Amino acid sequence: MEKGFIFYKGSKIPFVFKNFCMELFTDEKILLNFLEEYRNKTNFMLKGQCFVTGIEKNDVIFWVKYSIDTSLYLRCYIVINYGSVTDFDIIGFESLFLDDIFKYEYKYLSLIREGVNLAIEPKNIYKIPFNMKDESYELIFRIGYDNRLGLLEDYNRKGEFLIELQNKSIQECYDIMIVLYRLSMFMMSQKDVPFKQINLYKHGNNRDSYIGRLYCPQISEKAVSRRCTSFYKFDVEKYIPQILNNIALDPENKITKSIPLGHLGDSESMFSPNRFLEQVISFEYLFEKLEPQKAKKKKFILKNKLKYMFDQFPEILEKNKLNSEEVSREIKETRRKIVHGYEYYYTFKGDPDMQHLMDLLDILIKKMSLKCVGFTEDQINQYPYFIF
Repeated sequence: MEKGFIFYKGSKIPFVFKNFCMELFTDEKILLNFLEEYRNKTNFMLKGQCFVTGIEKNDVIFWVKYSIDTSLYLRCYIVINYGSVTDFDIIGFESLFLDDIFKYEYKYLSLIREGVNLAIEPKNIYKIPFNMKDESYELIFRIGYDNRLGLLEDYNRKGEFLIELQNKSIQECYDIMIVLYRLSMFMMSQKDVPFKQINLYKHGNNRDSYIGRLYCPQISEKAVSRRCTSFYKFDVEKYIPQILNNIALDPENKITKSIPLGHLGDSESMFSPNRFLEQVISFEYLFEKLEPQKAKKKKFILKNKLKYMFDQFPEILEKNKLNSEEVSREIKETRRKIVHGYEYYYTFKGDPDMQHLMDLLDILIKKMSLKCVGFTEDQINQYPYFIF
């Protein structure tokens, strides 16, 4: 989508579009009226039409994050290819990362060996219920293809994660997207886990029921995941329901109940000073959730909190024959020097000792997160170490 127009009080205001920023333009007075109503406004919905190919028009719903004069910055938008903007009732996510987590390749080959023809009828592999904003949902992981266009039907598609909507709104779609994106982040221990595609359906998920797509910054056609073998022995039914339900408690920008993920990094930020500080913030947040009484004590400083939690999970340091007192002191001192301006670091990439400390913090935060979700000590110890 590059151009189109929005509907406003019986008129049409044209726009051009790029990178989730919409620029309005017209010489007509209607634009001035629009600006008077929406200038510097946040979180509002607009409807319009766009031109996807040539002169073909498609209905669009926009969720605007904020506006600055004639520039509108979007959270996401929905393009309806068929039907109307009120028709969709099922959202489907295509994600190579979720495919790996839910063991798509292993499940697919298993079904083929059993003689199941997935080109005739898709198969539901998992059904996982969860609650979000006082509504009940069910995440369905489905494998299979629609074969009515022959061998090339859905040529690039793998698994799909389907959820029936309750409110059928763009905000509900966005909230569910955030929950599944954060689930991928937690399981992959990284923040760069984009979806391949997000589909909208009416009464099903076959070719006849497809009506449009949701677009957001969390989608990338260049997404690549090669972690399938890492999850070979991962028990989806044992771990995913509790983790998913916890993440779904807070699908907003601010969280107060769910586990934190802001400390996760990507290939560029993995060993940055900013990420180290995010790790400390996530640790403090989890410590307050797990030990609220100790967190209230002013004399229970960061070093004491770190030592206490490392001692709760001694296996983290035992493998490296490290002392919890020394590790905790080093983390505390590094944080103090950075925050109070005694030292400034551009990066930790050339500091193997600091990188090791950050790796230890990652493991500690993951174990604390699993405990916060509600897993027992045995379940945490059985959690596959290779996906920390």
